[in-house]
Amino acid sequence: MVKTVISVTGDYYHEGKDTEQYLQRVLSLLDEPVSYENIPLDALSDALAKNPDLIILSAENQRTPQQTELREWLTPEMSRLITTYVEHGGSWLGLHSGMANYPIDSGYIQMLKGYFIQHPEPMPVTYKCDLAEMPSQFVIQDEHYQVGFVDDYTHIFLRSFSNAGESVAGWRHFYGSGKVAGYVPAHDIDGMLEQQNLALLKTVVDWLLKRQSSVRWKQYLKG
Repeated sequence: MVKTVISVTGDYYHEGKDTEQYLQRVLSLLDEPVSYENIPLDALSDALAKNPDLIILSAENQRTPQQTELREWLTPEMSRLITTYVEHGGSWLGLHSGMANYPIDSGYIQMLKGYFIQHPEPMPVTYKCDLAEMPSQFVIQDEHYQVGFVDDYTHIFLRSFSNAGESVAGWRHFYGSGKVAGYVPAHDIDGMLEQQNLALLKTVVDWLLKRQSSVRWKQYLKG
């Protein structure tokens, strides 16, 4: 059966079409074809109800600039819908801005584990991956995200290094009967389409799309 992948991309600071192209390239690398659709944020609740195999969020919580009145789309009810979808066997990828400006105490961030703190101006960033199936290192011009975590119940597989310091850039874990991953790279299209970055994100998506266990984990487990 063809698996279904849904994405929500783009916000005030990020070009949705670039991220959509990024994901199309990654999905084209998979061994089996998938059904892929990029949807507007307002259609997310309906998409969750259809239980796709994977949802990718690459949009921050702010719908307006920081300097003006904020409109945050993640309501407690939407957060509950997302976590319930994953608990019942769905897979979720928080990509780049999909971890930005969400309340740390929200169910969504408690599920995702990692959250954006800040970043300096774009600079050369070195990403180092220790996944056994895809060890790699690459350098791109990028926003060097500083990422925090609500707890340690996840597997960190990607770290980032620059003149600004170092941080975590990729992680994954089980949640209920589903799977969750966070992946930081990248902000612009050149970094997105860097070949090793594409290959690594493909490996992450492969893991998210694997058949999930029928066991409902009582605790968060490292993936």
